[in-house]
Amino acid sequence: MITTLIKDYEFETIIGLLEFERTNSQKVRISVEFQSSDFIDYVEVINYIEFIYNEYKFKTVENSLEVCAKSLKDKFSSLTSLKMEILKTEILNNALVGARFEDKY
Repeated sequence: MITTLIKDYEFETIIGLLEFERTNSQKVRISVEFQSSDFIDYVEVINYIEFIYNEYKFKTVENSLEVCAKSLKDKFSSLTSLKMEILKTEILNNALVGARFEDKY
């Protein structure tokens, strides 16, 4: 089976618990790996992920991954596995911080 990869896609969104994170967009980096029983256009996946993040304005990266993964599975029902990682690139000067999600359907 072939795995589709989206690596290091960057965009700005509202995400975080701190006061300044609720009012100022920050850059995040998303990587996704998925397998599917049918063709899924990775550009459509990228656009949908960015839409979800900008719509929900999540407070935690962990919750963002849970909601995004569920939404992706609902929209692309042929998904058979999904790995997704989000990194905040600007919160610390000397590190990237984030979380990773993984599931098989």
